[in-house]
Amino acid sequence: MSYFAYPSMFVWLFAPLGAFVLGLWALQQRKRLLRQWGDTGILHRLLPPGLSHRRRWIGFCRVAGLLCLAIALAGPLIGSKLVEFHQKGLDVFIAVDTSLSMQAQDFQPNRMAHAKLLLGQLIERLAGSRVGVIAFAGKASVQCPLTIDTSAARQILDTIDVGTIPMPGTAIGEAIRVAIRGLKAGESNHRLLVLLTDGEDHHSDPVAAAKEAVGLGLKIFPVGIGTPQGEPIPVFDDQGHRTGYKRDKSGEVVMSKLDEQTLMQVAQLTGGHYFRATATGAEIDDLVRSLEALQQDKQKSKLFNRYENRYQWPLALGILFLFIGLLIPERGWKPS
Repeated sequence: MSYFAYPSMFVWLFAPLGAFVLGLWALQQRKRLLRQWGDTGILHRLLPPGLSHRRRWIGFCRVAGLLCLAIALAGPLIGSKLVEFHQKGLDVFIAVDTSLSMQAQDFQPNRMAHAKLLLGQLIERLAGSRVGVIAFAGKASVQCPLTIDTSAARQILDTIDVGTIPMPGTAIGEAIRVAIRGLKAGESNHRLLVLLTDGEDHHSDPVAAAKEAVGLGLKIFPVGIGTPQGEPIPVFDDQGHRTGYKRDKSGEVVMSKLDEQTLMQVAQLTGGHYFRATATGAEIDDLVRSLEALQQDKQKSKLFNRYENRYQWPLALGILFLFIGLLIPERGWKPS
C-alpha cells in the first residue's frame, strides 16, 4: 500500500534539492570572493555580527519549507476512519477508446474530452458499485482494477488521453476480452461493461468477443461518440498546433465515422443497450437508469477504512518555514 495519495508528486522534491544545492554554491561563491578581496579574518570582523548564522537559518527555512510543500502535494495518508457505504452489487468496467480517431472534433473540443466528461459524470452516479477503468487502442489495458473507491477511478480516468495506449488502431474486441478477465473474479451477479468508442474496429472481432461475454453473463452498454457522416482526424505537432489531417496511403483525408451497427449488435447479443453520445450528455441519465434496473438484490451496507489525506499538516508547516525565512533579516535587526 502507498502511504501517499499522489506519490507521483514527489517529483517536486527536486525543488528543495535544487534550493539546497544553490545555497551551497552561493556559499562557496561568497567564500571565494572574500578571499579575493583580502584577509578573510579582517573582512569577517567588518561584516555585520552573526551574518553567516542568519544566512544558514534562512537557507534552512527555505529548503525545509519547500520540502514540506512537496510532501503536502503528495498527500500523506495518516490515520483512517470507518466509512459506511451502500453496496449496490454492480461490477462495472468502463472502457475508453484512446485511439487517434478520438481527436476528431465533431464534439467540442474533441471526442476524447467529451468522452471523459461523460464518463466522469457516470462514475459519480455509480457510488456504491465496484468500478474499474480500461483504456484501449490497438490493444487494451486495465488502468484501474475494480474498486469501491469511485474517487480513485475518477482520478485514473482524468489521466487517460489519446495515446495512453501507444499501439495504433481500435481493438474493441480486445477491450471486451480484458473486461471479461477482470470481471471473472468479481463477487457480483451483475457484471457490466460500459464501452465508449466511435465503433471503428480494426480486426479484433468485437462480435465474437461479445459472444464470449454472454457466457459470463456480462452485459455491454456501448456509447457511440461521433457521427455517421464522419469527421477528419486532426494531426498535431509537439507544441499542440494542428498541422493538418490524417491521410491514407493514397493521400486522401481519412474520415472517422461512427459505426453504430457493430455497437448495436454487441449490445443486443449481451442484453445491453446502445446509446449515442450527445452534446448535452442526456444519455448518461438513460444509461444510469438501465444499469440500476439490473440490480435486483437489496443494497448491502458495509464498513471500510478510508485513509485520511493530511496534506494540511505539511502545508501549514511549509508555509510557516517560508514565512520565518522571510522574517529573518540578513543584516540583523537595527537597534531602536
